[in-house]
Amino acid sequence: AGLPTTRNVAVTSPEFSCFGHKWMVAIYPVGKRQSEEGHVAVFLYNQSPENIQARYSIILKHPTDKTKRSFRANSVLSMVLFGAERKGGNGKHNFAERETVLEYLNNGTL
Repeated sequence: AGLPTTRNVAVTSPEFSCFGHKWMVAIYPVGKRQSEEGHVAVFLYNQSPENIQARYSIILKHPTDKTKRSFRANSVLSMVLFGAERKGGNGKHNFAERETVLEYLNNGTL
């Protein structure tokens, strides 16, 4: 899949807009510094010039088998602060095991 093999190095989504704000998702295939060995980290970053408080949910589902486990990073119960211009992301350091994420790839993409 051509993914990074170094800890704390991300693959990022294209910037997208939601409710008038700019966002980006970053996936760390080898995890971030605080991640457990063998785990992928996933974070949502605010790309807008102002701080934003929001609820978020990032979900990974198997592309074809609905019986397989889904993985989730979210702030369902409360608003969280996203710092301006990627200064503060929110997500999960141990989102899923790397081997599982690789199994969930659909033609090399999530």
